[in-house]
Amino acid sequence: MRAALKSLSHLDYALVAHLKVEPEQEEFVDPLDLVFTELRNSACTGFEHAFSIEVCDKTVGFFVLRERAALPEWALPNAMTLHTLCVDRSYQGNGYGKAAIALAARWISKNRPSIGSLMLGVNVRNVAARAVYLKSGFRDTGATHYGLSGFQNILKHEIRRGG
Repeated sequence: MRAALKSLSHLDYALVAHLKVEPEQEEFVDPLDLVFTELRNSACTGFEHAFSIEVCDKTVGFFVLRERAALPEWALPNAMTLHTLCVDRSYQGNGYGKAAIALAARWISKNRPSIGSLMLGVNVRNVAARAVYLKSGFRDTGATHYGLSGFQNILKHEIRRGG
């Protein structure tokens, strides 16, 4: 089954409200109602891009890309950052997280040609997510950041032009 991205607005929470992760993953993924509240109240309108991950007309996941003024302090200025990547627990293990990363990189390459990399912070205790990110082309930068749920490793994925 092939995954695709669907661009969402800050008003589209109902389209992803059904997504649930495994209980042990909950501390690492911001609640989606909170994410959409932050998107609605953001001072960085236009620099935060929400997407659903679609497979056969079913929404199986979600993430947000941030750029420019919406970048966290740990990000490089010519990067976009990936946040709140989640795949519904009933669809995990099918490669949709990895597919979402590839689709995000392709979207950046096509729509933001000046962006050189995709970055993210992954909690040091989130071993499963870290493994997916590393298998998907991310590399550990060696930098860390202290986030709301503890220390995060900062990972970076180079964006290839034209793909």
